[in-house]
Formats: sequence, structure tokens, C-alpha cells
Amino acid sequence: MESRLYNARYVYFSRLLSILVYPYFFFINIFKKKYSLEELKVKNILVTEYHRIGDVIIIAPILKSIKNKFPNSNLILICNKQVAHLANHLNLADEIIGLEVPWTNWDWSMKKWFLAYSFSKKIRTKKIDLAFDFKGDFRNSWFLWKMNPKISFGYDHTGGGYFFSNPQKMSQKTHQQKRAFNLVKKVGCLNISFKKISFRFNEGSLVVHPGAIDIRRAWPDSHWIQFIKRMVKHHKISVVEVESSKKIIKKLKKESFSLEVFSGDLIEYNEWLKKQKLIVAPDSMAGHLAAFNRIPSISIFGSQDPTLTRPLSVKSMIVAPDQICNHRRDHWRLCAECMSSINVEKVYTRARTFISNLKNQR
Repeated sequence: MESRLYNARYVYFSRLLSILVYPYFFFINIFKKKYSLEELKVKNILVTEYHRIGDVIIIAPILKSIKNKFPNSNLILICNKQVAHLANHLNLADEIIGLEVPWTNWDWSMKKWFLAYSFSKKIRTKKIDLAFDFKGDFRNSWFLWKMNPKISFGYDHTGGGYFFSNPQKMSQKTHQQKRAFNLVKKVGCLNISFKKISFRFNEGSLVVHPGAIDIRRAWPDSHWIQFIKRMVKHHKISVVEVESSKKIIKKLKKESFSLEVFSGDLIEYNEWLKKQKLIVAPDSMAGHLAAFNRIPSISIFGSQDPTLTRPLSVKSMIVAPDQICNHRRDHWRLCAECMSSINVEKVYTRARTFISNLKNQR
């Protein structure tokens, strides 16, 4: 698997656009006051991470590290609306703002771009002293620049380094959480390691969470059904009810299988998850929330590189295809056929072995 964060075609055109608009922003930046972190009293810190739910869970240790370094500051997190309530519940920041920006969902309506522009002007009134954006996306970088932080850190991988006071080079072979930490360590934040954190192995259910935003990340329904039928002989099974699992639940109930179904919002799910044994899910938010709660996880990956986004915990397992992807696909990174190629026997065997090892390590 090749480690790449962005489609090469997108990077090419983004960098080209960056070059074309550079003179305009260079001229404006000439008149912006320059600040030194050593001389600045940091009162308001902004972190932008508004793409996916899992992205916010991944940077939870980073947010804690920032707060440890600047305990008297007001830490503001801008995240997507789906995760804002959970982020508040978990106390990830002092102020949490839910936001939907058009480029995260490929929505090009002028109205939504105007609303995003208006939002950035409102954030200016908060007088941001220090800001971080971890994505390395030209659009994110511009958006942060519009909020006018005094000092800002971000990656210039797709161009637009001039949007930050302190642009950084990005490694495409580094896990998402480490990339975030590599930025905040520039201001003296310390890494928070999982190595000394114990894991939970409760007497609750083996949780199956089939949900995936993109169908090309999903394991086929038929595979899930076979897996559940085999695992239910050994463990209590709970299936999380999301849109993509409704057919699975209906099929199993029709065959009179005994399983628990969880239905609730993210906060209720988080509290319930803390009491469970282990979770099995595709590459999605589910594995990252399990890691946050110290619950062991098994994540099913397709053609995408697990080293970039896998759940980081003391006990997490990856199940991936045996072969490197050679399918004709319609996405530069994801492949539905690779997900389908992971057979039930492989996941079942790995899960049984993983659980047995966890019992011995308690």
C-alpha cells in the first residue's frame, strides 16, 4: 500500500492554484503585524478539525496536550456538527463550535461558501492568539487565515503555506495523530502516550458496528451476517443500529437470532460502549472512540493504508486483504472489492485469537 493522504491530481491542481493566487496574499500579508510566541500572552487558542467524527476523536490527546501547556487559555475547537455534542460531553475543549463547511462534503453551493466566509469573520472577533489546522488542505488553510490568528501552524502539502505564520512540511507516511502532535510540539506541547494506559476488558458484549460513511469502506452485509452467526455461539453480540446496519439486523431477527441492538445518539453510545468487551468495525469513527475509551478493537481495512488512520490504543487489531489492490476502482484510495475480498473465516479466526489473548493479559 502506498502512503498517500491526498489524490495526486488534487494536489497538483491545488498547488497550481496556490501559485496563481500567491501574489495577492503575499501583498496582504505584508501589512499584517508579526508576532512572537515568546512575547505573546496566549489567551485564545483555536483548533480546526471539522471533517469527520473520527478525526476529532483522533486529536483528543492533542487537545489535552495543548491545554496542559496553556492551562489558563481558552481552547476553542471547531468541529463538524455531528460530533459537537459528544465533544462537549467529553470536555475536549473550553468552547466547541459545530460547523459544516461545503468542501468537506463536495458541496459547491455559493450560499454555503458565503456562510463559511461569514463564519470566519465572526471568529475574528474572538481575537485568536494561536491556531492550528492539521489537515494540510489548501481550503482549510485559507479558512484559518480568514479567522486572522496572530500565530498559526499548519501544513502546506497542497499549497498555501503563506496562509500560516509558521507553515510546516508534512510527512505522508505518518499517522494522523502524530502529524497533529508534530505541529503542537512546535510550541512546547508534550506527547501523551498510550503505552502506560491499561485497557478495559469488560464482561459486556462483543460489539458489531458496520457503519461507514463511504460504501467503499464497508464490509458486505452478507459477511457481517455470517460473522455474527459464528461469533454468537461464543459471545453475547450487540449490533449498533445505524442506517447501514438496519438490513443486517432485520435479517438476523427474521431468523430468530438472539442479539442486542443498540440505538441512541453519540453520547449515549459512548457511555454504553464503556461497558462492552470489544468492538469490530470497518475503518471508521467506531474504532477511534473505542480506543479513546480503552476498549479493544478490531478494524477492517480495505485498500487504504492502516498506518495512517488506524485506531491508536494499547489493544487494537487490523484485518486487511492478503493481496495489494489491483482492482479497477473509482476512488484513488478506497476499494469496495478489497473489502469484499476479506473473508469471514479470516475475521472470525483473528477475533477468536485476539479475545483469547486479551483474557490471558487481563
